Amino acid sequence: MDSRVRAFIQRRPIAILARGAAGTFGLRVLGIGLSFLAQVVMARAMGPEHYGRFVYVLAFIPVMAWLVKLGLAPTLIRYIAIYNGQGDWAAMRGILAFAARRCLGASLGLVLAGASALGVFGEHGDRLQICGLAIALLHIPFMALSDLRMSTLRGLSRSALAEVPENLLRPILLMGLLASAHWALAEPVDATFALAISLAVSMVNYLAGNRWLRNQLPADVLSCPPRREQAAWIDMSVPMFFVGGIQMLGSQLDTLLVGALVGAKEAGAYAVALRIADFVNFALVVANSVVAPLIAARWHHRTELQRLLGSTSAGLLWFVLATAPLLAGMGKIILGLFGSTFVEAYPLLLVLLAGKSLGAFTCLGAIVLTMTGQQQTATWVLGCGLALQMPLAFYLIQNWGPMGMAISNAAANVGVNLAILLILRTRLGLSLFGGFKHTKTATQ
Repeated sequence: MDSRVRAFIQRRPIAILARGAAGTFGLRVLGIGLSFLAQVVMARAMGPEHYGRFVYVLAFIPVMAWLVKLGLAPTLIRYIAIYNGQGDWAAMRGILAFAARRCLGASLGLVLAGASALGVFGEHGDRLQICGLAIALLHIPFMALSDLRMSTLRGLSRSALAEVPENLLRPILLMGLLASAHWALAEPVDATFALAISLAVSMVNYLAGNRWLRNQLPADVLSCPPRREQAAWIDMSVPMFFVGGIQMLGSQLDTLLVGALVGAKEAGAYAVALRIADFVNFALVVANSVVAPLIAARWHHRTELQRLLGSTSAGLLWFVLATAPLLAGMGKIILGLFGSTFVEAYPLLLVLLAGKSLGAFTCLGAIVLTMTGQQQTATWVLGCGLALQMPLAFYLIQNWGPMGMAISNAAANVGVNLAILLILRTRLGLSLFGGFKHTKTATQ
């Protein structure tokens, strides 16, 4: 990178944030709209029962993808941002090759192990569900490698470009193929067929995204010999594996537990309410894409880092205050788009909205911890939150069904984020809402 460009970036992190956030925000808005429309089309084309099964089986894929990514996605964001700022193309090529080989090897191993397990135990289960799980297994390498590609682009400050395949191409293909299948069959599309369509879309998505990444990499990366700094990469990726796992289990735990303990149809309704409530986290997802590499690059410029956090947190707060009341007021209308039976999930939506709203403008704290070398602390906090949430969720689901899951989700979301805010203030001397506090730890 030219030294003048690099100097400009170092002086103007807020400008980079604004420009990157604007592009990512625009693509995310379009992507959220397309994804939401795709979910409506799927629910209508499949019916509540098949849609519930589809959502339940699909919830396993991110969990399995987490296993094979080995904590390398956030590691890529941090080190790609650092190497890009330093112009260290050899190290950049080294970490790209290291991450791809590790992830692909783990993916193939998990697919083979899962296929063997299904072959042994499949004779005693539901054949359609076993077939669906087998198709879900085949998603793993494509989804995991696509996540690594997105992380690489974010580290290069190409956050907007990273969003294109997942937020534009995937929902368009899913919506078009499922609608066509429903029209051709003149009957509801079953969950197994829908999973096969999802697999085909994931393959196309991976191939398109991989081509996109190669075009965005600095030219010198592909021509220089790789240099490996495996000790540093592993030192970050191991705790990030657990952080990512805790976050992934937290995000998928709801659907998996409701599907296992209550039923697939109820899991589908819960998943729809959760998807709508997650919209209050939209600004956080955009901020994560843009801010994470800036935090890693600005860690030793603490005053500017504090300004960056304050500006980002203020934007998150205003977004939550604007969207949460709107979603609550129009909740029944939005749920009705999926089908008349989904309107019954409105009380779930209100509880989930409350928890998501309180956590949305504090979740930035977890990003700060992982991007500033405090990933082990983040692991402990998130792990304790999940450990407390699981028995609470089991107890409440047994008594109140899906509503119990919604309550445990909201309680865990708020508790974990408040704990992280306290750690940021006392250990790092940073605040998401106030000024910069000089502490001994903060200046190290």
